Amino acid sequence: MVTKRFGRRSKALQCTSLRKPLQRGGLNTMAATMPASIDLLLFATVAQAAAAASLTAFGLRRDRHPGWWWWLAAMWLTTAGAACAALAPGPWALSLAPPLLLQWPLVTLMGLRRFHARQHWPGHWGVDATLLAVASLVAWAVGLLTPEHATWPVVVCGLAVHLYAAAVMFNGPAGSEATPVHFLGGTVALLAFAPGLAVLGTDLATQAPAPPLAAHAARVLAATLGAIVLAFVALTLLFERTERQLRESRRRLRLLANVDALTQVPNRRRFNELATQALRADPPGSAVLLLFDIDHFKQINDRLGHPAGDRALCLVAGSVLEHLRAMDAAGRHGGDEFVLLLRRTNTQHAMGVAARIVAELQKRTQNTPLPPLSLSFGLVQLRGGEDIDAALRRADQALYEAKRQGRSRAVAASGDEDQPVFSESRPLGLMPA
Repeated sequence: MVTKRFGRRSKALQCTSLRKPLQRGGLNTMAATMPASIDLLLFATVAQAAAAASLTAFGLRRDRHPGWWWWLAAMWLTTAGAACAALAPGPWALSLAPPLLLQWPLVTLMGLRRFHARQHWPGHWGVDATLLAVASLVAWAVGLLTPEHATWPVVVCGLAVHLYAAAVMFNGPAGSEATPVHFLGGTVALLAFAPGLAVLGTDLATQAPAPPLAAHAARVLAATLGAIVLAFVALTLLFERTERQLRESRRRLRLLANVDALTQVPNRRRFNELATQALRADPPGSAVLLLFDIDHFKQINDRLGHPAGDRALCLVAGSVLEHLRAMDAAGRHGGDEFVLLLRRTNTQHAMGVAARIVAELQKRTQNTPLPPLSLSFGLVQLRGGEDIDAALRRADQALYEAKRQGRSRAVAASGDEDQPVFSESRPLGLMPA
């Protein structure tokens, strides 16, 4: 009987001794070492590695923009931190995991500064680097020297790093690329509180300090979500930058195709398009076509050289644009010839426009090594149903008549192309020598 009572008492004591560790933190230890937690860390590590490898392969296949490799570095370092926590949970690995997991907001921010190098960013990259170095050193030192007390110091370091990076991102560049950067900043700000809330929740649930592995798991999951958002934002920024460059390239190609490179006025093809569109929109016979050139332009090239001739052409183009209405059209017809289409007007008004262009040209040549320049004009009032080519042929006849009459004048032509009638001739400015 004594033996049986003693055996029952021993079993009761064993059960009591097993129950106390569970109440004093045994649940934490079991939770920290549960295979499910390790599997979750392994899954997060594999997901980060896959995302980093995909972006690396993507970056190797196309032109890289400044900042791209900074973002890849942030993702690979985060992957290394997750691997330290999941694959090698020893003292050295667990001390390296926090600084590797804390770096990604600041390294990402440094990449954004490089990507938007021409725009103003608050702060300085030196502040980013200093904060990164201090936070990483503190996280590594406390994790290595006092691992049992490292949880909350590392949480505070992560909170400072994340909130600083989020504040800078929210006050970063403006424009079309601001939205993805602000989205990334919001994600960084939300993830700043994830490890602290996870540790605090574990402490309250178990009535005991959370083990370091629980904080590592929260940091790894937060960093994994951050890596996914970073990959999305990086691709969005890259595509927007590429699309903007393509739009700019198309604009330049259109400019090269439509604008004379020297004088910056529409070329002959583009002028014909603009003039045809204007004639279709206006009442028939309401436009005047002016064809003109520089008198004795060949002598300017022969005596002063082609750079002087180019300068003369640019001065003429500038004088034309100075007195052109928004609805009118101008173009370089070829060589030293220019053409104007004045809409909803008559030859009398067109004569006045020609006189103002000549006066503007003489004013612009006063302080140049060029001799005084004179222009000869041929004017025609377009007829109903007449196309640009037919009007140009009649204007060319009027221009030749202006040359025959002594140059530096405007001659208006009417009548048919076979039998032109030069109805008016008006001298303009200085007479050429």
